[in-house]
Amino acid sequence: MSLDTTDSRGENAVSTAQARTTAAHWRAMAAHRGQAVAVRTPDESITYAHLLAESDRRARAIAAAVDDARVPIAVEVESDVASVISVLAVLCTGHPVILLDPFLPDERRDHILRLSGARRLSPAEITELPDPGVEGPEPGPDDPSILIFTSGSTGKPKGVLYAQRAWVNQAVDGRDFLELAPQDRAAVLLPLSYGAGFECLVMTLLNGATMMLWDVRRRGTTDLRTWLVEQAATTVHSTPSLLRSWLADMTAADAVDTVRLLSTCGEPVHSDDVATLRRTLMPAGVFCSWSGSSETGNLAFNRFPAQREVPSGVIPVGRPATDKHVRIVGEDGRDLPPGTVGEVVVESAHLALGYFNDPDQTAAKFTALGNGRRRYRTGDLGRFDDDGQLYLLGRRDDAIKVRGYLVEPAEVEAAIRALPWATDVVVTADRAAGRLTAHVAVDPDKWSPSPSEIRQALSASLAPWMIPRDVVVLAELPRNERGKVDRAALPPPPPRSPGPLRGLTEADLAQLWQEILGLDEIGRHEDFVSLGGDSLAAVTMLRRVADRWLVDIPTAEFAADPTIAALGALLDDANRVRRRTEGTGSITRLRPGTGRPLFIAAGAGSPAASLLPLVRELGGDYPVHGLQAHGLERRGRADRTIRAAAHRAVRDIRTVQPEGPYRLCGYSYGGFVMLETATILAEQGRSCDAVVLLDALFEPELLARVTGTPVHPTVPSGDRPALPDRAGTGDSAEQAAPPALLARAVLLWNKALMSALVAGAGLLRLPTSVQWTVFWDLGRRLIRRHRPTVYNGCAVIVMASSNPDGTEGWEKLVTGGLTTTRVSGDHHSMMRAPSVEATARALESALESALDEEEPQ
Repeated sequence: MSLDTTDSRGENAVSTAQARTTAAHWRAMAAHRGQAVAVRTPDESITYAHLLAESDRRARAIAAAVDDARVPIAVEVESDVASVISVLAVLCTGHPVILLDPFLPDERRDHILRLSGARRLSPAEITELPDPGVEGPEPGPDDPSILIFTSGSTGKPKGVLYAQRAWVNQAVDGRDFLELAPQDRAAVLLPLSYGAGFECLVMTLLNGATMMLWDVRRRGTTDLRTWLVEQAATTVHSTPSLLRSWLADMTAADAVDTVRLLSTCGEPVHSDDVATLRRTLMPAGVFCSWSGSSETGNLAFNRFPAQREVPSGVIPVGRPATDKHVRIVGEDGRDLPPGTVGEVVVESAHLALGYFNDPDQTAAKFTALGNGRRRYRTGDLGRFDDDGQLYLLGRRDDAIKVRGYLVEPAEVEAAIRALPWATDVVVTADRAAGRLTAHVAVDPDKWSPSPSEIRQALSASLAPWMIPRDVVVLAELPRNERGKVDRAALPPPPPRSPGPLRGLTEADLAQLWQEILGLDEIGRHEDFVSLGGDSLAAVTMLRRVADRWLVDIPTAEFAADPTIAALGALLDDANRVRRRTEGTGSITRLRPGTGRPLFIAAGAGSPAASLLPLVRELGGDYPVHGLQAHGLERRGRADRTIRAAAHRAVRDIRTVQPEGPYRLCGYSYGGFVMLETATILAEQGRSCDAVVLLDALFEPELLARVTGTPVHPTVPSGDRPALPDRAGTGDSAEQAAPPALLARAVLLWNKALMSALVAGAGLLRLPTSVQWTVFWDLGRRLIRRHRPTVYNGCAVIVMASSNPDGTEGWEKLVTGGLTTTRVSGDHHSMMRAPSVEATARALESALESALDEEEPQ
């Protein structure tokens, strides 16, 4: 199928006579608009007349200074008036202009300058060039206008050369699809050095509108909305990723009534993006998705007025741009019918001329059709629907065979984006190995899912062979200076070493792990946590192990060596396992090592295994031992005070390390236990050289008791951590557990029943989520009743960025010196990827500082 939207009005509809070049069109429009404001920034503005005079003066100076019109002029551009003048000046000389981004790495900038042989000039240097007073030659329609270098996200950037006539056509797009007109005030949030930023300049100024430049990379978005209101902006132009981050904290009260249209470009747009926009900044305007490439310029536009329904998932890129004939072809080059996926081919007189100084690559991708028209094979897959809407489905060479099935990474990306946790995603294919890897960005302040949770969630919408084998959770995707995902900078997934299984026990365990972790292959020495399993997944797996082998293995014991080989050995020696499961089960080794050990206490209702993500991020060669509540996993009456839990911790710690000095750490409730443990050790004449408390939250009653102030909640009760999360670290009920377990947990909020279960905590074996809830509630009650002992040593408090508590309470409890540091994430996500890495660095820093103080000067 093919479709085009050639405008019969052509160039004459947007230009005066003879305006067949960008230079002529610009001069005609500037003369017409005169004293109207052409460009405005928060710091300055310039009229069309002044901008025309200055750009003409500098064009004459450039033409005189560089007499060979074939030499490109590389201009260092910012989002300011001086840069706009310089770019327009070069466009009017006939020299191709190169837009140098100030954020370019030196290596890439040097590559561009070497490849192009350009003369590099800053706006200040252009200003200082002498004006000869003699007009240079007027560029023709087929003369070069701009040399755009691709972002080079997967390799070296290459230059794409455009003729003057191409940007007149882009101005038509601005008029027809964005409806830009002289009365508009267009807020451009894209750097001018981006290809799309330059296109915004052309579409805005060549249609007589006012271009308002806001440099997001230098100014951020804090005061952006206020500026839009003050300037009565009518259109806004952004990228989807910027839009998501900017609107994340907005509400309907933040709407800007003057904005009639917002457009995004550069990345796929999702229905959630449009829903967020309509719910916040622009409830009644038009959203326009706008796509293109370095070789095609504008490719397609898709307008969504407020009343138009938005399809779920990735929205189509829409209808082809002006005079862009788009075809979907098969391997034989013939057009395919609607609904059929094929390669996207574009034919137009307004495509790039080719690749700069690369005739072979140009011949491979571009074909001359006559009358100035060319054909460009994009290498992208796409399809048209029955309504003529174009869908882009990723690169043709991205498609991969998995288990004999052809999989498009773009389709997998769309499924991941539909998950409530995901803020951004990129899926890459390893064609040689036949597998997919997903890098998923999440908002740690909302929820940090484990890789296994993401794979399990995908199983509801994707076929098994489409689910990525490797999932890497990040706070944000790395991007290059053009704002595109920098695939070369994506961190690799943990190395996999499947290895052959041994015996029936290991084979059965592997099948069980595959079901729970959403993987199709697992080796005997692969680590459960590294494969993406969290503590709830571990509990689920061990419960099914107990049902299958009639052997009860606590997560604490499994955490010591969470591999199929180790677990299989335990199951094959069931009698020894039963003997080992007798006892307290309140301490376990989480990591071997040769140095002085570190002891970390888990939060209320959390097994020691929930600390593994943190432990895995710690450097050094010292052993790490985790402590958890007595009775949490093995039957035994729970401690009834924090002091009693601390005495138990002292006994457990001294079985591992009889004498000090000790290194203690506690998370949440565990922080109170470990601080009390430090005071008991001090009473016994034993020292601690490091006491680190990870986001231990005061209950209002305890804070009032310690500080001597009236009881008042530091945080509304609804904002405090609620039920245990999947790692046992606490989260909201909506995210706490699968529906069946959640239903049981919610029932426990009956106060009488909860009180009875808390009173007998540890004596009854309850379903896992219920057991965690009971111990979590017990921990909260113990903190409220706690009468702490003042610790005369030093301590470090590591607080989540969302923690509203001050240090007043800790200053009363720690008198030997208190250090406070903050890390990214909230109370829960700071202990999970991706934020847990920062938490681990803060803990390491505290341990190193203690070691430095211990060493003699």
